[in-house]
Amino acid sequence: MTVDLNSIEKRSAILVILALIILCLVIYWPVQNYEFINFDDNVYVTENSHIQSGFTLDGFCWAFSTKYFDLWTPLVYLSYMFDYQLFGFNAGGYHWTNVIIHIFNTILLFFLFRNLTGAVWRSAFVAALFAIHPINVESVVWIAERKNVLSTFFWMLTMLFYVWYVKQPNWKRYLPVFISFALGLMSKPMLVTMPFVLLLLDYWPLNRTAIHTQNEADIQVTLKTGKEKLSFLILEKVPLFILSAISICIIMNAPQSARTVASIFIQRINNTIFSYAMYLKKLFWPMDLSIYYLYLNVHLWQIFLSATFLIIITILVCKYFRKYPYLPFGWFWYLGTLVPVIGIVQIGDLTMADRYAYVSFIGLFVIIAWGAGQISSKVISLKKPFIFASVFIIVFFTVAAHNQVKIWTNTVTLFEDALKKDPNNHLAYHMIGQEMAKNGENEKALYYYDMAIKANPRFYPAYNNRGLILEKMGKRYEALKSFEKATQVNKFFVEPYYNLGIFYLEDNNLDKSIAYFIKVIEIKPDYIEAYNGLGIALVKKGRIQEGILQFEKALHINPYNKNAQRNLQFALEKMKKSKNTVITP
Repeated sequence: MTVDLNSIEKRSAILVILALIILCLVIYWPVQNYEFINFDDNVYVTENSHIQSGFTLDGFCWAFSTKYFDLWTPLVYLSYMFDYQLFGFNAGGYHWTNVIIHIFNTILLFFLFRNLTGAVWRSAFVAALFAIHPINVESVVWIAERKNVLSTFFWMLTMLFYVWYVKQPNWKRYLPVFISFALGLMSKPMLVTMPFVLLLLDYWPLNRTAIHTQNEADIQVTLKTGKEKLSFLILEKVPLFILSAISICIIMNAPQSARTVASIFIQRINNTIFSYAMYLKKLFWPMDLSIYYLYLNVHLWQIFLSATFLIIITILVCKYFRKYPYLPFGWFWYLGTLVPVIGIVQIGDLTMADRYAYVSFIGLFVIIAWGAGQISSKVISLKKPFIFASVFIIVFFTVAAHNQVKIWTNTVTLFEDALKKDPNNHLAYHMIGQEMAKNGENEKALYYYDMAIKANPRFYPAYNNRGLILEKMGKRYEALKSFEKATQVNKFFVEPYYNLGIFYLEDNNLDKSIAYFIKVIEIKPDYIEAYNGLGIALVKKGRIQEGILQFEKALHINPYNKNAQRNLQFALEKMKKSKNTVITP
């Protein structure tokens, strides 16, 4: 009786895929009932008129011409437009899109390492860890993090196409590699490290480099390739390096870079070292995950211990680069893919984030899976304990991830959890305050804004929103002081200038009102409501023609703005009634 190994492998692969899908659904099933998070979800979807306009030529052009936080992600915007066509403001639909993409990413990851190594169960374990690790919950559940799951989808496609190209190198097989990589960069520029990861892939498990590794005899016949010089392998990826360079140029923010003085740079290096170590801690114990980690004031001894730990691991993986090639592959995958987001180039006071580990942890998962497999193959007595340990890890992480998902029910539950993890998290106080204000709970909102300011007196948005609440409560003088304080803390923050313009417009102090609206437009030329406010003030002052011009500018930015349409109509009617003014076409 003969056994069809291919048939067994196919059945095993099908079982693995079904198990991976079930694990994802068990963890993420509740998200269909979750809300939008009032933290970037509003910018990307709920308050974005371009997304809500659907698939139009203007919307398409906007998607390819806009940047948010200096990130150029046109495909993400197009995906939101597609979701809006299907689901409108039903947040559950957007959540499910993320979950479905995550499931595809998990399956593609399994196929990638199965095709590379032929090791079905090790590849399955890597994919399972990726599917269920709690640190990945943020990337999957947060609608605004569509860019993470979508870019990873193209990351996986790029690597699979690259494996296909390596089997029979020619330009026709290289073209899908190039296209999928370009699409990935248009989803999130974090993929700029991809060419370096492909070089790691050449080293192991493809074994295309001149370095002889222990696993060469174990490579599948279909993947056996000739050795190539390093210069050829680098030259081969020049088109991909060019795409990476273009992506970096698009997102570069020169003014911010110029402000990075030496002392700040040293502080960021320190935080980078500590963050690398902190991510490793979260790999094994992901119980302190948070939506927002404050900029870390790390002690020198913590930096020293972290650096020592990282150096020791690096030395060890390099020492065994021939005997255990998966060690340097996984370790340098982890270190390298985190470089764009590790904190040297920083957004605001953000030092690290769970979503940054979505791709980077794959390298560590490979080390765990292949390391355990290597040990159990040499020490047979450890095989069963390792199987039990693997099952325990999967169950433990599945439960932990399921609990982590619950935190994302709505904005309040999310940021209340952040406060439990860090009672000094000023952003968490502020976000809860915004939700209280939205629900009309003014006293509670004021409390949370005050707590945010207490935690961080330089957090200028809290002063502005505090002023809005005080106005609602009839405390206009206190509101005025809050708006003014916000402008003192950050002179480039437009919201308080706009609110001051409205404040003086309501007081009929038109000169001050006009000055503040002009200030807003100088800082942010596409601030539609500032043109509206300026137009109203000018019309009230009798300068109707100038007011009409401002309303027209607002409509030029967004032709569907109802306030501008209404105000323009009113101003034109007033112009017609004026005996001393002639309307110009």
